[in-house]
Amino acid sequence: MDMERRLPFINEQKRAYTQGTVEFANDEWIFFDEEDEEALLLEEMTEGSIEVFRHGDWMCGQLQQGGIIDTGIGSFPLQNGDRVRFRKRLPYAYQQWLESLSDKTFFHFVQWLNEHGFSLYDCLYCYNGLLFEKYAGVNFIIYDNTELVSNVQHYYERGNTCRDRFEITFNTGKRFVCAQSG
Repeated sequence: MDMERRLPFINEQKRAYTQGTVEFANDEWIFFDEEDEEALLLEEMTEGSIEVFRHGDWMCGQLQQGGIIDTGIGSFPLQNGDRVRFRKRLPYAYQQWLESLSDKTFFHFVQWLNEHGFSLYDCLYCYNGLLFEKYAGVNFIIYDNTELVSNVQHYYERGNTCRDRFEITFNTGKRFVCAQSG
């Protein structure tokens, strides 16, 4: 199952969005990222999908020309100062790695990751040997949740049987192991 179909079945992941406000200046919509205070063109932040905070809720839609948001059941214009957010993009190798996991392993891994204070969106780097059609090996994924850094080593075998073993090591020296077969 691909990531888009899996996301509704997991808890909302922390740090899954880039969030900020918008302003119209010089005939362009500018996005001000609240985390790092950068100003960027709004159209560069999204492939179309955007969420706007209105009436106490996040409204999902597609960004159209002129700052119009199409929700599928209606359209409305952006306004100066609107809070908006975009789902962060996962690195290609990481997304492919997540999609290569069986549903059972994926959901166990996400739960395990969340229990240790990390989100799927905390990934800084992923080495995915499966992209090179290696049927046994180790993948390396580095996460940073702003409080801890962790390294996940994913030992895998693919073929007649599917085996996955995960080791997570924190920058504090703590280590945990999780195994999954099938």
